[in-house]
Amino acid sequence: MALVKAVVAGAITALAIPYLTRGADGQLSEWASYGVVHATAGGFHLTWSWPIFCVVTLFTWALLAWANR
Repeated sequence: MALVKAVVAGAITALAIPYLTRGADGQLSEWASYGVVHATAGGFHLTWSWPIFCVVTLFTWALLAWANR
C-alpha cells in the first residue's frame, strides 16, 4: 500500500512543480525544466517531469515503508 501512495504523491508532484514554476526565472525553474515531457490533452497543455516523479516517489516510498515497520 505504501508504494501506491508514493506513486500517487509522485505523480501529483511531477505535474504540479513544472506547472507552478512555468515561466519563472531562477534556479528552481531551471531544475524543474530538466526531463520535462510536454503533452496536450483536450487542448490543455500538460508538463510531466520524470526526475521529480522518480525522486519524490522513491523518497515517499522509503518514508512510508519505514513508518509501517
